[in-house]
Amino acid sequence: MRSILLFLCILIASGCRSPRITTAWKADHAAPLKYSKIVVVGITKGGDDSLRVQVERYFALALNNLGYKAVSAVVEFGPKGLANLGEVDTYRKLCNDGIDVVMTFALIDGNKEPRQKYRKIYGYPSNYYYNRIWNYKNILADMTGDNNTGDRYFWESILFNLNTLEAECTIQTRSFKDIRLAKRTHEFQMQVIQKMIREKVLEKQPPKPF
Repeated sequence: MRSILLFLCILIASGCRSPRITTAWKADHAAPLKYSKIVVVGITKGGDDSLRVQVERYFALALNNLGYKAVSAVVEFGPKGLANLGEVDTYRKLCNDGIDVVMTFALIDGNKEPRQKYRKIYGYPSNYYYNRIWNYKNILADMTGDNNTGDRYFWESILFNLNTLEAECTIQTRSFKDIRLAKRTHEFQMQVIQKMIREKVLEKQPPKPF
């Protein structure tokens, strides 16, 4: 935990220009809920497994350092472990593995969304994000495309509760023009975690008794 806090302080002090983040939506809870096991799922276009592995590893490590039990989807199920499953089978497989929360992290091309819809995203209720997860493939950013023509790329993270089948929180980075910034996940990974802590979605877990 000390190493993560030290990294965060260095990041702030160095003035890195990573995309800032904002809360798109959160459930109204007085205190963070208790989770048994969280799976982190990176969602990228074109089978960019290296970026996906990087995203999942960073977030699973950060969650484990907070005291949660968190795993990477690639590590837990393999690169294609959930890719060809429908909604019901995916839910069953996750629950059978003891997972009650999914944290998705998707690289979005905002140019593929209607501008009106993009602006209204902050007002959508939790059930909107359930459908959004299943339709990500239509709006994912292409890492192999022109790196300088887009102006609305952003990362979006959804913390989804399998017990209620509702989102607990959705975090977005502010849009950035150069898609190469998408690979600098380590520079805003802790910002997302800290934002969820401030929003009372996550919290430092007490030590488990032996």
